[in-house]
Amino acid sequence: MLLINEQINSNLESKLEIEMSWSTPNTVSRVHIVFEVVGKGKVISELVRHLSPITFSNMIKILPFSGRLHFLGHNIGYVETGLNVGAEKQKSVFKRGDLGFMISNGSICVVLQDIKGIHMNHLGHCVEDPLLLESIESGEIIFIKRSPHEK
Repeated sequence: MLLINEQINSNLESKLEIEMSWSTPNTVSRVHIVFEVVGKGKVISELVRHLSPITFSNMIKILPFSGRLHFLGHNIGYVETGLNVGAEKQKSVFKRGDLGFMISNGSICVVLQDIKGIHMNHLGHCVEDPLLLESIESGEIIFIKRSPHEK
């Protein structure tokens, strides 16, 4: 009987460890999304509602979508979304891996190097290093969708 209980507990602990390694996806305030380039890989990111609630809601409504990846220098990779959203809690200092929404062209942006001076609605951050986005060519098609790990 003791052996069976130990096996059950070890199975429960391993399931718990798997679930805890993922940072609470699919909550009201945080949604994990995936930037995927077919045949090259993907980057998992997190949208955070309290940073820009209106932009967050509009972005969630249009998922999934795809577009061509463009670069602004070597600092930002962006994909046009077609959304028309105004300025909301904008900031101008971003760190590598941050996600922003550029209102001038309706694009979701991934910051590839620390930047200052570009005003964007802050949306969230990359859970993984955005190194993949630096290695692909401008103009490649990228798919942006909810993470399949969500419940």
